Amino acid sequence: MQNKLKVLILLASFLAAISFYFNASPHSIKETSVVFAIPSDAEPFQGREKPAGQKPWGSNHVGKEVPEFVHGDECLFCHRNDIGPSWSRNPHGITVRQREDAPEFIELLKGQPALSGVAGQVEYFLGSRHRLRFLKKDGYGKFAILNTQAELGPDKHAQKLIDAEKPAWDKERFANRCAGCHTTGVETATKAFSAFGLDCYTCHGVVDLNHTNDTSLIFLSKKRRSDSLAITSTCAQCHLRMGKARSTGLPYPTNFVAGDNLFLDFEVDFSKADDESLNPGDRHILQNVRDVIINGSESPTCISCHDVHKATSVKHHRAPRTATCNDCHNAEGSIKGNKPYVVHSGLCEY
Repeated sequence: MQNKLKVLILLASFLAAISFYFNASPHSIKETSVVFAIPSDAEPFQGREKPAGQKPWGSNHVGKEVPEFVHGDECLFCHRNDIGPSWSRNPHGITVRQREDAPEFIELLKGQPALSGVAGQVEYFLGSRHRLRFLKKDGYGKFAILNTQAELGPDKHAQKLIDAEKPAWDKERFANRCAGCHTTGVETATKAFSAFGLDCYTCHGVVDLNHTNDTSLIFLSKKRRSDSLAITSTCAQCHLRMGKARSTGLPYPTNFVAGDNLFLDFEVDFSKADDESLNPGDRHILQNVRDVIINGSESPTCISCHDVHKATSVKHHRAPRTATCNDCHNAEGSIKGNKPYVVHSGLCEY
């Protein structure tokens, strides 16, 4: 008798659900979908029609505290042999370096008479490829940045100094422009960071400690790298350098955690993806992000061609040739070699 009663209750619940579905108005169904994923004040499509069939996805951590995360030193306990040996030379790993870890830049400082008055105060270095900036601590999770910067040549020597007439420390500029992409775990209210440089958390997010038995629990592990939307959002948090957070107005994301939907809060004008005045590097990133996020393409993503840990893009040599290749390579004939262009960024001031 009890089993029959359970069956009748389940049947009634099912019929009620069917009735609700067919009697609900299209308006109410649409509102339910919007509330589920994309609030009206966080629409990422810049006035464009959302592609047909594209479903809202993901969440974000805007308004929440920076989550507790496993720090890189703990990660390297197990990954000391595969990641550890090269991380100290990886561009992602050296976005900010302590003075003692960059002896070549200490020598650079010594060779610049214009910086003699502040050279002893420099505790950290920002950048290492085209420009070099000088930092010092200014309280917990804060850096002051020197207005003077060095333009580096291929040999990492200073070709010239910029704004060297009156070297001065700026206590606000790093927090307002640089912290989101050169430090880890920025707290929105104070703009203070949890760790200088990029920790493993930046790309892998909050780590499930059970991943030692199941690596699919780690975002971007070999068993968990098929979500093109989440992968693109994670790389774009720093490499898409022409947007701003709606929640703060800052030019970097608000408390982004790898796996989030970056574009629920981060505003970008994707029409610039076809702007020929942009250098090919920035245009390539904009186009690829647009193709995945807006147009629903599943490939390629950034990690289809770039190996972050090995700091190479060798994989892209084996990728099929598409229109994307023409951003940086010749459209006809041999694809070898890159189109010459100057890398620059108004945000990063080079």
